[in-house]
Amino acid sequence: SEESANNNDIKEQREWSNYEKLVRKLYMTNLFNPVKLGLENMDKLHKAIGTPMDQPDISVIHIAGSNGKGSVALKTANTLRLADYKVGLFVSPHISSFRERIQINGEPLSEAQVEKYLKEIYDICEDQGIPATFFEVTTALAFRAFAQEGVEVVVLETGLGGRLDATNVIKHPALSIITSIGLEHTRILGDTVELIALEKGGIIKEGRPVLAGINVPFETLKQCAEEKNASQIYQCE
Repeated sequence: SEESANNNDIKEQREWSNYEKLVRKLYMTNLFNPVKLGLENMDKLHKAIGTPMDQPDISVIHIAGSNGKGSVALKTANTLRLADYKVGLFVSPHISSFRERIQINGEPLSEAQVEKYLKEIYDICEDQGIPATFFEVTTALAFRAFAQEGVEVVVLETGLGGRLDATNVIKHPALSIITSIGLEHTRILGDTVELIALEKGGIIKEGRPVLAGINVPFETLKQCAEEKNASQIYQCE
């Protein structure tokens, strides 16, 4: 009947694409895998996909900070792209589309790319019993996509803090940047700018340079860099 045909049309309109199904599953992830600070899940995931962010053919610029890290990440990525590098950008949160979080040369991943690489990440999590959270899965998705799409430089924005952030599984960033330090997420990061600076400074790595903005407790970060044997610490003027 005509009514049955209309109902079927409505049903067909409501059917989700594979991309939509996977992203909806991702949005529900934290209902089943509660957020827990630490790098254990992300270390396992990164190793399972071949530790792409530690490979010599990819340079990583790692950015943390209370304010400004998103704009610094975007400007850095655009500058490198104009210098003819193939650049991956990982930022959060998104505004209108999940795909905005993971960009290559200024373009968000396509739905087909998200579908392909997100399914691979889910298969790994299920096969190896890794209870990864929304942000851990999304980070691994970005790492996988960047490696498979031949990105030369990755600009990586932390999600929260630095020391225990999922992005901090990388071992050899070309540069770590701390944009600014302010009082935020104090129950997690600490209740003074110095304590928060130490959490953000967790992205500083041995033998690698650090660039700090002007609105930071520089002496605290300088001490952190020295303790971690960073190659040098610079401050913007």
